[in-house]
Amino acid sequence: MSRRQPMEPVEGLKKPQLPPPLARPRTLAPVPPPRTEETSQDTDESPERAEGAVLESVAAPQEATPAEERARPRSPRPRKPRPEKATTSPRSADADTMKPVSVSVPLTLAEAWRDRAKLDRTSQVNVLLDAIVAHQSELDDLVAASTEKPTINDGLFDRGPGSKGERFVGVSLRIKSGNLDVIDRLAEKHGPVKRSPFVAAVLTAYLT
Repeated sequence: MSRRQPMEPVEGLKKPQLPPPLARPRTLAPVPPPRTEETSQDTDESPERAEGAVLESVAAPQEATPAEERARPRSPRPRKPRPEKATTSPRSADADTMKPVSVSVPLTLAEAWRDRAKLDRTSQVNVLLDAIVAHQSELDDLVAASTEKPTINDGLFDRGPGSKGERFVGVSLRIKSGNLDVIDRLAEKHGPVKRSPFVAAVLTAYLT
């Protein structure tokens, strides 16, 4: 084995020297100020005053730490009373309700009534209401003419004309109770007749 030859010294190369460590600063305790007569009078409290200070410190409430706040049981929050559900309908007692009714009119009048509703693209109830409004100033004459029946005297008895061949049919309607009350009052006022003869008299004048 060959031995490593030592390196030749380099001229001008010097080993650097590290600076010595800095001395740590000495911490000096604060020197209390000289005690004078005034300060000694203030600090030297009487036993009664010292006892009062102790009582005040004991009586003063101490603030709870966050851990104590979390551990402390919380009082339940008062619940707001729920509003009671309405048991009655919000509609007023006199609100109009739809009532199913049926009126008896001649067959030919019922067909004309239905055709007029189709032509006007409305309901049969609206056709009836339009007829009453259109002839409201002559309801007395219309009802009297429709209910007046000529008689035939055979020399001994007065006989009414036969109703052979005249067919009546029932027309079903759904009308507001308030409007139905008005129709019944008009029939009683201008007749007095029942509902069906009144409706037939007004519609006959309106559709012919």
